[in-house]
Amino acid sequence: MLGLIRLFTDSAGQVVLPTRQDIADITDLRFETISRIIKALERTQVLLPIKVDGVHATRSFRVDLAAA
Repeated sequence: MLGLIRLFTDSAGQVVLPTRQDIADITDLRFETISRIIKALERTQVLLPIKVDGVHATRSFRVDLAAA
């Protein structure tokens, strides 16, 4: 999952993730597993939710891979 996040992260350290279902399809994991992973990354502050205009709030993050 971290590798996928790295691929989508821009040079400013921000990422707009695909939908959780799309991530599940890409990784061949269950939707529920992806949700748990994302929540765990939020709790450890690897993913910090941010607001990006025009993007659903639960998909936009500032990424801190040093916390991983």
